[in-house]
Amino acid sequence: MLVALDANGKPVNLALKWSQEQLSKLRKSSYSCPQCRHPVIFKAGAIKIPHFAHKHTSTCFSFSESESARHLKGKADLYAWMSHYSSVRLEPFLAPLSQRPDILAADQIAVEFQCSSLSTQLFVERTNGYIQHGYFPFWIYGGSAIARQGNYFKFTAFHRLFFRYSEAFGFWFLAYCPETEICTFYSRLTPVTSSLYTASVQNIPLSHLAFPPLFSQQQSVRAFSLAHWLKQKHQWIHKQLYFQQGKYHPFFSDVYESGNNPFLLPEWVGIPVRYMVLFKSHPLEWQFYLWKEGLLHTIEEAVVCLETYIEKGRLQLNVFPLIQSPKLYQLVEEYISLLQKASPESLKSSTHTYQQMDREKRFTEQYEELLISRLFL
Repeated sequence: MLVALDANGKPVNLALKWSQEQLSKLRKSSYSCPQCRHPVIFKAGAIKIPHFAHKHTSTCFSFSESESARHLKGKADLYAWMSHYSSVRLEPFLAPLSQRPDILAADQIAVEFQCSSLSTQLFVERTNGYIQHGYFPFWIYGGSAIARQGNYFKFTAFHRLFFRYSEAFGFWFLAYCPETEICTFYSRLTPVTSSLYTASVQNIPLSHLAFPPLFSQQQSVRAFSLAHWLKQKHQWIHKQLYFQQGKYHPFFSDVYESGNNPFLLPEWVGIPVRYMVLFKSHPLEWQFYLWKEGLLHTIEEAVVCLETYIEKGRLQLNVFPLIQSPKLYQLVEEYISLLQKASPESLKSSTHTYQQMDREKRFTEQYEELLISRLFL
């Protein structure tokens, strides 16, 4: 923790700038936790920035998580940054919801700088706690750098908990690195698999950023092609059939039982669609069920259909605690609007592989520009 009470009950904030002489004086005093009032230890070593810590025997629930050097510095950096633009409180205890954000800005923005992995349940509980009591939860990712695979970025299920959405930037993700003091803003996040995404990336020094942060609407990096998407789709099918015991995989079982071949489904089934991030399941899966049920024209019935398959466990949605909109309705509406371009013949399965290859080639030539432009509106 960065705030403790001195012997007179006054708060001492170690996120402020302290000289070595002042720190030496602080070492000679005694301090207590502002929540449990038990004694805490003043620490100012070579690895971590100056901070307070409970003794190992402490049972204080308010500061139960051990803080890394990365988290302590990041929290201090963000506090100093925000204090230039807003009234801020460091590590305040919000009694009505029994939660302690890292920072509270303008008495309503609860800032959480999360470096270590957190369970989905706890992330959701904390987020809902803030919202239910009128606070705006502002989570900033502070863990290790997002891994790259070629032109793609790998976002795990934990990373995806931080996703937000806006019309200006699509699905986006904000990270801060205390070592470099740089914020990284990933926008226009578009999946090519359940965890690999294309993105527009901006690296901005924290000192150059306003609060609340404003980002430029620079042109999205489009390391994305429809031909590559279709290739990835076929690779996904091969991988699932190999590792998920073929037709015993629930989705492929449904495909085969309907008398279809997953490799020969219509080219309009399994296309990239705006808002598809909402699903953890591959677009081929949820689009197949709509096609199989003949629900490619009515939005309301299509939504009910997908919700039924979600309840059955056939389809899975991503968990986005910070996103209120868009919803499933907008995703289905977007897909059905694209299908207005499809001819009746193109919504039929191919009879053999060579026919499918030819159809997909012509499909790419005719619709790539349309599909990609709709993805990055």
